Amino acid sequence: MIRERTRLIFATGIVILAGIVAVSTLLQEAPVVIQIEGESFKIIEIPYSYTTGEAYMLLLCGLFSGMAAFQILTSLNIRPFTHEVPSPMDTAIPDTIPHNEEEWIIPAPSKNMEQVLLMALEGDEKRTVRTIVDNDGQMLQNELVNRLDFSKAKTSRILSNLERKGIISKQKYGLTNCISLTEKIRGENR
Repeated sequence: MIRERTRLIFATGIVILAGIVAVSTLLQEAPVVIQIEGESFKIIEIPYSYTTGEAYMLLLCGLFSGMAAFQILTSLNIRPFTHEVPSPMDTAIPDTIPHNEEEWIIPAPSKNMEQVLLMALEGDEKRTVRTIVDNDGQMLQNELVNRLDFSKAKTSRILSNLERKGIISKQKYGLTNCISLTEKIRGENR
């Protein structure tokens, strides 16, 4: 405990010291030339450029303060660059290894997949899917255009996006399309 506290204090000191050195290096005043012509004078400020030594000093300050900051975070049990790995007790291990892609899919515990889907969508897509859900998961595209009060082009664009996401399917129905929720979405409720 004392050793950990000493490391924390030492690392904090390094961060502070490196910060002071870096700020004092960066805030150096630019050299000034005073030009005298007769009775008047001009003050000309020359742009300051850092020397190679100052550039290395800034690099070292950044390196040491980064390492010290990492030490501070680990001392405080904040683990940067690591991900929480669930314990073996938290995960269920299947008895057999799935052979195809569909066996890897774990069904959602929610009985109402449509509600989960509506929470995930936003804006016009959400409004469109809600309208289809309210119509028992299926309706004609021209009826959808009239209900949503969107242009045909906008409705078509929204439906194309939803179809690409696997939420709806379109089938030709006379001069329009029959829009329905996909079996994956409907299968949870039916």
